[in-house]
Amino acid sequence: MWERLKHMLIKECIQIFRDPRMKAVIFGTPIIQLLVIGYAVTTDVTQVATAIADFDRTQETRDIARRFQSSGYFRVVQWVEDAKEVRTLIDRGEVKAAIQFDPGFARDLARGRTASIQVIVDGTDSNTASVVLDYANRIIAQVNREKLPALLAARAVARGGFAPIAPGPLPGVDLRSRAWFNPDLRSRNYYVPGVIAILIMLTLMMMTAMAIVREREIGTMEQLLVSPIRPAELILGKTLPFALIGFFDVLIITTVAVLWFTVP
Repeated sequence: MWERLKHMLIKECIQIFRDPRMKAVIFGTPIIQLLVIGYAVTTDVTQVATAIADFDRTQETRDIARRFQSSGYFRVVQWVEDAKEVRTLIDRGEVKAAIQFDPGFARDLARGRTASIQVIVDGTDSNTASVVLDYANRIIAQVNREKLPALLAARAVARGGFAPIAPGPLPGVDLRSRAWFNPDLRSRNYYVPGVIAILIMLTLMMMTAMAIVREREIGTMEQLLVSPIRPAELILGKTLPFALIGFFDVLIITTVAVLWFTVP
């Protein structure tokens, strides 16, 4: 049995590496598919096309707008002068989000009042919309943490009280979250390893089927059937070479995933 199986393995390896097309499919196809899927399939939301409607035109609104633009999540593509233009841009799909500052925003802040910012998102893609709103909430929460002492001082003065000489940070609960194993929460770190396994499985199944079909095409299947080799030995002889090649494919694709997509 082992002698016949050894001859089958040698025969398959010779046929595999004799055909340049087969080598290209075995080693090139998984890499190409990994690169395509790695860029096409992602749940990360960055550089969202955004319009800014600043109807207050003050230093405070410009500072907050810069925070949105420098965060890396929002990409300001247009500054609009009319609220109707915001709706038009979203309807046309030119922007996915809009940030609107109403008149009197800075005045309300100076008087210690609540100042409103309207964030409008395109809800066609609910996942993207929810992520964009979460990004906006984070930025505004950071602004509130930095400006809250000064706002409370302004509110005290507005009510006839005295503002502290140097308002410091307020006491409270400081939540500090930490994500293990994927601290940047990159979706590629999650699904690229799974894609590697799927690509290897599909490639090896396809190659094994092609090897059997090739025997039928070139007319050697009948010779194998009448030879002393058993059916189990035939199947093992067809599958084991590709199983060994699969280990090399795993090494190559994993190297590409680590070096190209920086998967840890």
